[in-house]
Amino acid sequence: MPVETGFAELAALYEIASLDFPGSEKGLFREVVEKASRLFGVRRVILLLHAGGGGRACLTWGCYRLGIDDYRAYIEQNRSLPEAYARELGNGDDLGLLYLEKKGGFSPREVRLLDIFSKRLAEVLQAHYLQDRVRRANERFKLVVENSPMVAVLGLDHRGKPAQWNREAEQLFGIVRTNWGCKDLLRQVVPRERFKEALREVLRTGRASPPGEWMLQNRAGAGRWVLMSIVPVYEGPGEGGVFFMAVDITARKEAEERFRYLSVRDALTGLYNRNYFEEVMQRLDAEGRRPVSVITFDVDGLKLVNDCLGHAEGDRLLRQVAAVARKCFREEDFVARIGGDEFAVILPGAAYTNAARACARLVETVEARGKHGPELPVTVSAGVATAQTIRESVYEAFKQADDGMYREKLRNTNRVAGRILGFCMAALQEKDFLATGHAERLAVLGEQLGRSVGLTKEELDKLALLARVHDIGKVGIATHILFKPGPLAKEERDEMKRHVEIGYRIARSFPELAPVADLILQHHEWWNGQGYPRGLKGDEIDLLARILAIVDAYDAMTSDRPYRKALPKEEAIAELQRCAGTQFDPQLVEVFLKLIR
Repeated sequence: MPVETGFAELAALYEIASLDFPGSEKGLFREVVEKASRLFGVRRVILLLHAGGGGRACLTWGCYRLGIDDYRAYIEQNRSLPEAYARELGNGDDLGLLYLEKKGGFSPREVRLLDIFSKRLAEVLQAHYLQDRVRRANERFKLVVENSPMVAVLGLDHRGKPAQWNREAEQLFGIVRTNWGCKDLLRQVVPRERFKEALREVLRTGRASPPGEWMLQNRAGAGRWVLMSIVPVYEGPGEGGVFFMAVDITARKEAEERFRYLSVRDALTGLYNRNYFEEVMQRLDAEGRRPVSVITFDVDGLKLVNDCLGHAEGDRLLRQVAAVARKCFREEDFVARIGGDEFAVILPGAAYTNAARACARLVETVEARGKHGPELPVTVSAGVATAQTIRESVYEAFKQADDGMYREKLRNTNRVAGRILGFCMAALQEKDFLATGHAERLAVLGEQLGRSVGLTKEELDKLALLARVHDIGKVGIATHILFKPGPLAKEERDEMKRHVEIGYRIARSFPELAPVADLILQHHEWWNGQGYPRGLKGDEIDLLARILAIVDAYDAMTSDRPYRKALPKEEAIAELQRCAGTQFDPQLVEVFLKLIR
């Protein structure tokens, strides 16, 4: 009905002010229709809802069913008519548009009240959309927090009971729904007393703690590192609690520890490295602590080991010596690998006599290791010195010990070389890489062929030595390749070919074998230049190496091999004849065949 009186206008204002959001947009529209029809007598209502500028919904009453665009066109066409009232809601039309029609049109007073009505409707919609955005933001935040794979969130109420937590917190803190609380958290965090103090400080000041690194330990003692903040929550007297937000940084801490370890440790042996060793010397000099003793020791013959058995065996030897050294010294001593085969030990507070005893114990323990079983004989040369007063630097003691170690090493050189050569020869004899008695048969056949071609006694002696050690390089070849029951793959053949170079290096390292070093390198060269390792041909190949190649091939063919039985003598002779002029010296083959027929 029309609003004419002041009392009626006051009542209308009261009705307008009571407009509120009932829980849904459709419910709000029903209230708008009810109030507009009752207070102003409208016969048609169109409410376009934009919710931020984009068309979202169109609610109508007293209209034909049309699309949103059709209603917009209808409003634009009729909004200037006396029977129509149209107002944008919000700033511009960011919330929507209200359109009303009344038969006979609206009076100026009704238009004024409708403007108030429109503003109230805009306020209701604005509050609704704001609350809806907050609600959706909270839901998104809750969803992100609850499903975060990185951040653990745990909320405890004022009684210390879990109020909120996400899956990450459940896994990280081991939360269970029954009888779990603050005491269980405190039981896990290390150091416990410092964590309790941090928690008390947060509750006392009401301010969040800065992120701190803590260790969480379960009942089994396993630990996880976390970066955790404590945030207080106040909700009124006797209400509130704290939130713990934690990120598992165990992987980062382990990486840091690994980096720190590698920065001061030798990667091969796990002992301290040279950089850290020198830092310790400088620190002890700066502190003025005395006495300080230094021991240096060197693994004797490591280069020979690398040449004879390969670097893998040399590395294994270094690790074993390092393990012995670690057990021979006190926990407070600094044991370091300072070079390829060089080690050093700093003994703070140790007088010279004590350091000398420790040094002797180390030397004896290392040497005793090789006296039992088929181990490579290992010895170390060592030196010891002591900085007695602050006038003597630790570095000077180190240099004195190093000089003493090198003097000892010179005295041990021949003895060590003899031991390693003996080990290699024993290994060669024990395995006899091709067949039992192979070297002995080669010596006999080689001497017969050598005498037939007029070799001197000196040359015959060299040939006999070559027959014994020509395959010594095979001590550096893996056993599974040497004794493979079948033809070798290409990679295995390439590895096997290395034995001549290994044998050459071994022979060059020992005066006893040096005369045949070049012959060892040549004994797989072919007459036509297709052999290895250097592709020599014809007379470029030493006569002794050519002789050995023939007798070696003949004995190999007429002996059992890992992958075949021995060939009959006639087949071996035929093979030598076939290869004469390609693999073998044809004139030597002719002489050899006369000897064995």
